[in-house]
Amino acid sequence: MNTKKWLSLLFAVVLVTGLLAGCGKSNNASNGNAPAANDPGAAAGEGTNAGTTGDNGNAPAKLEGKLVIWTFFDQVKDMAAKFEEKNPGVTIDVQLFPGDQYQTKLLSVLQSGKGVPDIFDLERGYIGKFIDSKFLTDLSAMGAEDLLKDYIPYVQALGRSADGKVRAISDHSSPGGFWYLRDNAKKYLGTDDPDKISEMVSSWDKIIELGKKVAQDSGGKVHLIESSGDLFDLAAYNTEPWVKDGKLNIDTRWKDTYEIQKQVDAGNVDAKLPFMSAGWGNALNDGSVILTSMPAWASFMIDNKDDKAVGKFGVAKTPEGFYMGGTYRGIYEKSENKDLAYEFIKYIASPEWQEYNLGKTGNMPGNATVYEKNLDSFKSGFFGDQNILKPYYETIKQMPAVQADKYGEDILSRWRKVAGEGVTNKSSYDDVVAAFKKEVKNTFPELSVD
Repeated sequence: MNTKKWLSLLFAVVLVTGLLAGCGKSNNASNGNAPAANDPGAAAGEGTNAGTTGDNGNAPAKLEGKLVIWTFFDQVKDMAAKFEEKNPGVTIDVQLFPGDQYQTKLLSVLQSGKGVPDIFDLERGYIGKFIDSKFLTDLSAMGAEDLLKDYIPYVQALGRSADGKVRAISDHSSPGGFWYLRDNAKKYLGTDDPDKISEMVSSWDKIIELGKKVAQDSGGKVHLIESSGDLFDLAAYNTEPWVKDGKLNIDTRWKDTYEIQKQVDAGNVDAKLPFMSAGWGNALNDGSVILTSMPAWASFMIDNKDDKAVGKFGVAKTPEGFYMGGTYRGIYEKSENKDLAYEFIKYIASPEWQEYNLGKTGNMPGNATVYEKNLDSFKSGFFGDQNILKPYYETIKQMPAVQADKYGEDILSRWRKVAGEGVTNKSSYDDVVAAFKKEVKNTFPELSVD
């Protein structure tokens, strides 16, 4: 996945709330894409599942039939190929659409009820707008609780609707860490050992003091981290939901986060390069920034021309766990191929697929047993001999298991905008909150905003 592809998904803004209004009760509690290969109006899969799942939940001896899957993520083709390999009687038609068009196309067919795929993908950024709709099958009723019993808590929670039922399942987790060039770390931090660096940056107080020293020692040419905005990523899913009982809820922790951001900005700790901004990727590769907060799946950002990056990087733990992105799969409620579709969901939730996927792509598993099995053995070319699953697993397994809702991501994006401007303008926290409340009230008039 290249930068252009990621950006097309990252910055796509599609207003779907109105289209989904009335589709289900509200919950008040990342990856690449490819050019469209098929007509979005193609009919959902026709065919039968000759061996449907029995009452005991065991897979049938032989599966037959056809499935249609819609996605924005080209790796689904590999999933489909592996499933077909295990089940020669099954044909899967994977239809890809550009990420900035996907939501619109999906909503259009769901609303019309025509040409709806058997299975469709939902990205973390908007799953909350679909999860309580009438379009998703209750997977709990099909046995999905057993599939998720060993899952990372936050991963399984995001696929649940407000009533606690499983409606979508992911085959991966998306943990993050501090990536660094080993030679750069030795020069400015005195070590490239990931455990020692993890301890050196285990709190924001430590990061601020260390960042000031790096800036001083380098004459202001090198910074410890890319941006004070990294705190948004770390706090985003370690805080309470933005909406409770129809009322805007601002976790008190956001005040502490904002004050730390101001200290980072004022202390020359960061290079003031927000995620995916101009210069951000260069800083990751040229050593002008020592630590870059990165999701595990983002290795495409490393410049590895002629294998020059092999063994050159390390990954350390961030002060607390964070994740970024994630792709979930659900079954269309009116699909005529539900049993066969569920067998596909079972397959991607299995350790078999997730271990294969880890080895081939480096995508971190959603199933904790796959992490634990590979903790001491899994290696990745960029990171040399480091067992990189350890820093990810130690933090990601502690992430709160919070369900998605239709407001969370939109409100979070508004907080990022307003608070980011506040850091730049050196505004008080009270002024930031006032501006933020105004935006939320204007955007979501149905919410109570004190």
